Amino acid sequence: MAHKEYTNTKPVVNSTSKQGNQIRAEANKLIRDNEFEFHEHDIFEVENILLSKMIIRKNFGVEFEEKYYGGIYGEYVHNSRQKTLPTGNSPVLPLDPSIKRYPVPGEYVVCINHMGRTYYKTIINHNNNPNNNILVGLSSNSPGRNKVKHTIYTNNPDYNNNIEASPGDMILQGRFGNSISLGSHQLTASSIKLVAGVNDSGRYNINKDKASIYIQDDGSVDVKNPNKKFKRYPVIGSKVVINADEIVLNARKNIKLVSGNRTEILGKDIEFKHNKGGSIFTGETKELLDNTRDRLKNEVIREVEECIQQILLITNKAQEDFELVAGLIKKLRSIPELGQEAVDMILGAEISINNENFSKLQQKYNRLSKEMDDIPDKTKDPVKYARILIEMVNLIRQFANVKELFRPNLKLGKPS
Repeated sequence: MAHKEYTNTKPVVNSTSKQGNQIRAEANKLIRDNEFEFHEHDIFEVENILLSKMIIRKNFGVEFEEKYYGGIYGEYVHNSRQKTLPTGNSPVLPLDPSIKRYPVPGEYVVCINHMGRTYYKTIINHNNNPNNNILVGLSSNSPGRNKVKHTIYTNNPDYNNNIEASPGDMILQGRFGNSISLGSHQLTASSIKLVAGVNDSGRYNINKDKASIYIQDDGSVDVKNPNKKFKRYPVIGSKVVINADEIVLNARKNIKLVSGNRTEILGKDIEFKHNKGGSIFTGETKELLDNTRDRLKNEVIREVEECIQQILLITNKAQEDFELVAGLIKKLRSIPELGQEAVDMILGAEISINNENFSKLQQKYNRLSKEMDDIPDKTKDPVKYARILIEMVNLIRQFANVKELFRPNLKLGKPS
C-alpha cells in the first residue's frame, strides 16, 4: 500500500521559555505533518514463491491450483507488520495475467493494492544484473535470520552480462543467457533476434551464440560452418537465418520447401529416405496438377478467411458470433487435401472420371458459388455466408474422395 515517511522529526528551535517551547512544539508539529516523502508503491522482500501446483493443491485445495500459481510470500521493507490483502495469509499475485516475471527468494518486488488484493509488479533492479538481484535482509532486523545469498537460479556468472544494444532497441532478457531483441541491424535494417545461450561477451554473435534465429529485412550476416567446403558465407537482404548444432523440422503432415529461384541442400552426407511402400519423385514441376488439385480448396480457404474477418469487424459481437468464428476456424482446419492415391492416378497413364458423380459435384459447386455472389453485403448476413462456406468445405471433402470420383482402367502406373 502507499505510505509516507516524515523527513523532519526534531524541533527546529529550542527555547528557554516553557510557553515558547510549547508554541514552537505545536508549530513544528504542524510543519512536520506536511513534510514527508510519499511512496506510491511498497517494496516487498520475497521469501517464497509458489511454482508447484502439487504444493498449492496440498495447502489450499485443487480449486486454487491456477489462481495462486506464481504467488509470493514475504515481508514489506518499510513495515514488516503490514499485512497483505485480502487476508494477510493469502499469497501476493502477479499484477499482469499474461506477462509475468517470477522472482527468486531474496529479491525485492514492487507491490500495489487494487480491488482489495495485493499484487506484485516487477523486480527491483538494484544490481542491474539480468540474473542476480538478491539483497537479503532489508525487511527484518532479526540478526539470526537465515540469509540466502544465492540460489541455483542466480549463481551462474555466465548469465550476469547485459545484452549490448543500440539506442531505441527493445530487449527482453531472461536469467539464463536467453533473450529477444527488437531493434536495428547495422543501424538501418529492422531486426528480430531470438537467442538461447548468448556468448560471454554479451554481444550478439550468430556464430558464437549457442542457438539463434535472426529475422531481418536487410543488411548482411556472415555465417560460419565447420564443413571445410563451405566455411563462411554471407547472407544478405530480407532473410531468416537459423543457426544451431541441431535443427529439426518435424511436420505431422507435410513439409513444403518452395523457392522462387534455387533450392540448395549442402552437406557432407545427404540422405533421402522413405518408408516401405513409399516413393521419391523427381522431375519437372507438376504445375498443372498442383494448381488443379489446390484451386478449389484455396478458393474456399480464402472465402472462409474473409468471412472470419467480416465477423470480427462487427462492433457489438454476440456470443453466437464468437461461436461462429470458432466453427469456421474448425472447418478451416478440416479442409482435406487431394491424397497421394489420387495424385498417383492422375499421374497414371490410364484413368477416367466418374462423370455422373463429377457432374453432381460440379453443379453443387456452381450453385454455392452463385449463392455466394448473390449476397449483396457479406457483413450484413454473416450467418448465411458461413453456412455456404461450411457446405463448400463438405463439397471439397467429396471431391477428395478418390474411389468415388476416379475409376482406374486396366492399365495403371506412372509414365516411364
